[in-house]
Amino acid sequence: MASDDLPEQIMRISADHLLSFGDHYPLQNGVRNGDVLRAGLPEQVVVPGMVPFNVVNRGGGVFHQGTEGALDVQRDGALAPYAEWFERAGLPLTQHDELLPVQWAKLLLNLNNPINALSNLPLRDELSQRAYRRCLAAAQSETLALLDAAGIRPARLLTLPMQRLPSVLRLPDFVFRRVAGAMLAIDPLARTSMWEDLEAGRPTEIDYLNGEVVRLAASLDRSAPVNQRLVELIRAGEQSRRSWSGAELLAEMRLVM
Repeated sequence: MASDDLPEQIMRISADHLLSFGDHYPLQNGVRNGDVLRAGLPEQVVVPGMVPFNVVNRGGGVFHQGTEGALDVQRDGALAPYAEWFERAGLPLTQHDELLPVQWAKLLLNLNNPINALSNLPLRDELSQRAYRRCLAAAQSETLALLDAAGIRPARLLTLPMQRLPSVLRLPDFVFRRVAGAMLAIDPLARTSMWEDLEAGRPTEIDYLNGEVVRLAASLDRSAPVNQRLVELIRAGEQSRRSWSGAELLAEMRLVM
């Protein structure tokens, strides 16, 4: 379940039932899940991490990995006994001295989650359409400006710097396919967890993604109207599901840009 209150749910369960285990490795999207758990479980080891690849729950206990990648985690000695287990399972750990820049870089990519969920399309089909990409570029540009103001430099997860990604996303479709074809080399089944949540009628993790950008803006006495609008549209989608065309969604973004 990719829900906004999942860290708090885990914290309550852990406090009641799992105290004897001691170690927790939250892998939820966003940048502050580790902080939430540490605050609620001060006596336990909390090592934050993230899942950089796409996973689709196909039902019946089948989880489909739609893109490649290893698990990114904060470097911590507590991981030493388990690193080999992850390696044997085909999920090697990439440990980072500073995880926050990696988390923010992943969050920049995850700003597409609400756009994909609202489109009701597979990721490859959605990203193949310029109108949807322009919505993502607007959300990313807004976020990058806020990160710069906050003195946070996102890690480089792609072949090009994150700061250049919005310009590439805005390219016409035929140019985008030539320049950034690798971004479309996605499993045709791949969708976002937020799409899964809306399909299942579950609360989404929007507050930990675009909502995190809105929170950052407020801390800087600024606003983030594009990301705020995406939060609102997903909240509305949690109550009543609809599909947005690229043109419709871009028009909605232009109302607040």
